[in-house]
Amino acid sequence: MKGERLFVERQTELLGHLAEEKDITIKFKLAFLKCFSPLGRDLEAVCQDFGIAVSTGYLWLRTWNDAGYAGISEKGQRTGRRPQLDEWDLVFLNYLLHQQTTWTTAEVRELIRREFGIEYSPAQVIRIWRERMGMPFSKPFPRDYRRPPDAEERLKASLHQVFMTLKEKGIGKDDIALGFVDEASPQNRANTVRVWSFEATPVVDKNTTHFKSNTIGFYAIQGGSVQAFLANSQEDAIVDFLNQVKAANATAKAIVIVLDNYSSHCAATVKESAQALGIYLIHLPPYSPDLNPIEYIWKSIKRIVSREFVNTLDEMKGKIADGWKTLSGSLGFAKHWISEFLETELYYNDLCV
Repeated sequence: MKGERLFVERQTELLGHLAEEKDITIKFKLAFLKCFSPLGRDLEAVCQDFGIAVSTGYLWLRTWNDAGYAGISEKGQRTGRRPQLDEWDLVFLNYLLHQQTTWTTAEVRELIRREFGIEYSPAQVIRIWRERMGMPFSKPFPRDYRRPPDAEERLKASLHQVFMTLKEKGIGKDDIALGFVDEASPQNRANTVRVWSFEATPVVDKNTTHFKSNTIGFYAIQGGSVQAFLANSQEDAIVDFLNQVKAANATAKAIVIVLDNYSSHCAATVKESAQALGIYLIHLPPYSPDLNPIEYIWKSIKRIVSREFVNTLDEMKGKIADGWKTLSGSLGFAKHWISEFLETELYYNDLCV
């Protein structure tokens, strides 16, 4: 259902009736259908051109497809809706839902009531979303309003520059370790997992003693991944971690790391150490953590920790390390990133030669 477009059936018949029609009201409806049909135009735009409501245009479109000329020319045409949404209604609902990026259940219920005259319960709306519309229900990823509109292009340019440098040095793709660095601070008191329960307000026992563990990781999509715990996030700790990344990728002739702009990550000593180790640092555009796939690993690990009863800090560190070992072995977290930033990068692909 997702992505389906409205269309006009029996277009040759439509043109024939339009040429012969004498009734100005019917001719107006047929002209609307003709303008919508061959040009593949947006329904809302055509309705605006004809000065009619989108719901009216949809009703004419559906009536023609259901009953042809007999339906569109019927005097006193029915303007009400059927008691339940049928397949044509779902196509139109799909169109309406694409006019807005996000919806709450209450907003969709109101939309269906207003456009179709049908009162659905929240459970019915959710079932329609999932089973018939294929529309997922999830928390939106928060994006900082200060994020540059050309963040993707900036990152592509930085990657291109590094890959071109590696090509000039004769370093092939198989000799490059490539991945992402980021820090996180999972906490045992977090409560981020939704659960099914027969209880209206389910309760889970927690150790309310506050355990917090600063950790850092190198999530490799080519090479060896590394995770470590940090006493602090200062320059010396970052330099020490870069040495661990180098040790885990000792055979690589170059290591490319994508990371954020945290102050210690951009420090002069960190850049100098990276250069000495053969590590190329690519800093993300500001306020663009969504371009760093390791963020999704940390999010998953935080969910793991939040489900558990944690007795001690060491126990929590063990759960973090176990989660990292399992999750960092999957390229699934970086699938979209690879598709957008690597598969289209000619210089990176040239390194395969």
